[in-house]
Amino acid sequence: MNCLSEDNVQLLDLPDELILNIMNKVKPHVLLLSSIITIGNNRLEQLALDKCHSIDLTFDYVQSPYETLIQRFYLDIMPHIVNNIQSLTLTIRHIPHIITFAEKNSNGTLPDLTHLKIMIGKQHDQTGTPYTVHRSRMKHYRIFRRSKPLLPIIPQFVRLEGYIGSRILYTVRCSPLIRSIVSFELDDECILPIVSNPDEFDECVSLLSQLGSQLCSLTISIVYVYVENVDIISQIGSISCPHLKQLTMKIYQNIIHYEECIISLLQRFSNIEYLTLLLAIDGTTSRLNNFINGFDLEKDIVSYMPNLRQFNFHIRTIFENATHIEIDTIRQSFLKYQKGSVDCALDYFNNNYSQCQIYSLPFIGNRLDFISNRFPLFNMNKTFSMVTMLLLFDDVKPFENLFFARIARDLPYLRTLELFNELEQQEKTSVTTINLEFTHLSTLILFDIHMDYAEQFLYRSHLPCLFELVIDKDILLTIIAQDQQQARDNCSKVENLLTSETYCDSVDAVRKFFPLVSH
Repeated sequence: MNCLSEDNVQLLDLPDELILNIMNKVKPHVLLLSSIITIGNNRLEQLALDKCHSIDLTFDYVQSPYETLIQRFYLDIMPHIVNNIQSLTLTIRHIPHIITFAEKNSNGTLPDLTHLKIMIGKQHDQTGTPYTVHRSRMKHYRIFRRSKPLLPIIPQFVRLEGYIGSRILYTVRCSPLIRSIVSFELDDECILPIVSNPDEFDECVSLLSQLGSQLCSLTISIVYVYVENVDIISQIGSISCPHLKQLTMKIYQNIIHYEECIISLLQRFSNIEYLTLLLAIDGTTSRLNNFINGFDLEKDIVSYMPNLRQFNFHIRTIFENATHIEIDTIRQSFLKYQKGSVDCALDYFNNNYSQCQIYSLPFIGNRLDFISNRFPLFNMNKTFSMVTMLLLFDDVKPFENLFFARIARDLPYLRTLELFNELEQQEKTSVTTINLEFTHLSTLILFDIHMDYAEQFLYRSHLPCLFELVIDKDILLTIIAQDQQQARDNCSKVENLLTSETYCDSVDAVRKFFPLVSH
């Protein structure tokens, strides 16, 4: 007790600037608030209150050690800071708690709250480690792969189910908490369920309609755009956002009704000044005449936004059985853009699918899908150095060791890698040493691959942060049978292991190779 008192005296002897520096280092921030506020020291409490403008509750997970802390936060701390909170970031599981607190303590609102960000909070129940792939979606993986070869699966594995998504959106939309919001954000991992069910799309339209008159900034991720009921499309015309200046829209799964849904929605936002679009478009089912190019962007989007100052984009258009065109045809559509501000890539695969990717520079996304050997992934400017999620696909040419060496060098922040290539490597005999390290790679997806790629990553690479592995069952059992030490080391930290089929007959062998996985 004496030691504690002496520490407190030393802390109080410091100037405010140093105390604030110390407070900034306390994570999670809620721990600081719970430790300082209500202890009876006015000076420390005031300094802590000055840090209450932004609250982040995403550190909490199902079986976290913070349960007592969270209870104390809602009971003792929130009543003291309710008038200070301007920005709130929380996971889905905290929405009912926040709404309940507001209803009981402040007439359903947080008076100064202007920014709300919602995240889905995909975390391992026991450890809190974020995960990417969900077991319940595994059975659909190969079905999608075979029927839609250029349709990305992630983040479909973790999207909000329709009923749950609608219920959560409805709860938020109907809460008085939303009245003061001018900046609304649904994080990459929190996907709006815009699918064929009319009720779900209605919820999204209702959310935009309700917030439209007050929103200045909107960041939204949509998992899948496909609408069967044409009457729903007409409801987009009711959306009005006169103050919306900044819009970020992310749709990584191929859009089915691009013009009816996305273009008609964007044309409602006439006062946009800063626009970011990260889209994948199914050109065949959307009945487009060509790959999206500069002329299309000008005609369908830019011309409807007279106040537009900055337009960042990465748009991938996919066609089946498309007529072959030259890449210069795409480039010529961007002649009015400043030189070096736009680039593009064109790919024709053996499976009769083709795609065109157009993107503004500097590249603003953190994700690349269906990248082949022909994509300009590596250059002196390291254009894609901030990419954290990468899907590699090629049915024309195998990916060789040199290709992966360049990825390790030029994509230093890569966290999720999915590989889809069933072609045997041609240069594998010259590679025997462990010469690659993927420092931050936490998720590795190896389903429809040749065995060479499993050996490339698990035998000849160092993966110190590998947390989840999605892999073909037969390839997995082959790796376990060979019992290579580097593979054992790489798999020793894996907590989430998903396979193409169950491995009930080999569970003991798998358990020994993956000691942290719950089988």
